[in-house]
Amino acid sequence: METVDVQKEVLEEVELLGRTGYFTELRVDKGTVPEGMHCYELRHGDDDGFPVSVEENVRVNYFGAVLLAEELELGEEKALQFGYEDFGYTGGQMYLSQVIGGQEPEKFGDGKALAEFFRETFPMTEVEGQKLVDYMEGHGYLLGHMDGGMFRGDLCDEQDKVTWEPDTIDDTVDTVADWNLEQIKEAEAAVTNPKDMADFVKQSNRLDSLREDEQILDGLFDRTAYGKVIASIGQTLADALIADISRDSDIDAAVRNMTGQIKEGVALRPDILPEEKQGAGRSR
Repeated sequence: METVDVQKEVLEEVELLGRTGYFTELRVDKGTVPEGMHCYELRHGDDDGFPVSVEENVRVNYFGAVLLAEELELGEEKALQFGYEDFGYTGGQMYLSQVIGGQEPEKFGDGKALAEFFRETFPMTEVEGQKLVDYMEGHGYLLGHMDGGMFRGDLCDEQDKVTWEPDTIDDTVDTVADWNLEQIKEAEAAVTNPKDMADFVKQSNRLDSLREDEQILDGLFDRTAYGKVIASIGQTLADALIADISRDSDIDAAVRNMTGQIKEGVALRPDILPEEKQGAGRSR
């Protein structure tokens, strides 16, 4: 039975029986649980989407594992039954090192540091890295790293505190690209209806700068998993169009067929790479 090192996994913060716990749906190697933490396993009932008991070990109907700072009294049956009101997700995500050691991610000071961190896995230039750092900070976020993973820090969630949560470079690029697109639309509207000549010049310069950013961000987006999926879909549709035209010599029918495939593709896009992103990628 495959197990994982719990100290290398991103855990979800949960509330279990009035206690704060840290949950993973994977099976945990108990030998990786640090001193001071207690690892229990959850069993689901007929509804496999919700646990109904916490036990020392679960073989059948395994729901996941939860780590607690305090030991549970499981009784002679080595299990505690509970209801819907006794278990819930808080929305927090973190590594165990953040929980037990109070550690926080180290902030990327600039684009060079970000580019160096992703040198092997997501190559980017210092200029590209700085663009991501600047957009994030401009929207009240920091980028950082810890235990080999990337994090996003929210500067506005709590006063005088940075709230960190795990992130990916794919999601960061996608988010920044969306922000850039929104700002371009705002600048275009401002150029169309300026307050006066000075405002027109100001907004025109801003629009030019944003479009330069867009070229950089488009290049980054194409390297993300989402960009590669979109490129693959585009190539598939192009190949299908060429094949239809070659076979039937009916361009109108081929275009109608391609349009139908595009509509189906758009409907499926929210399911693209669900383990990495909850929403769809950037519209191209």
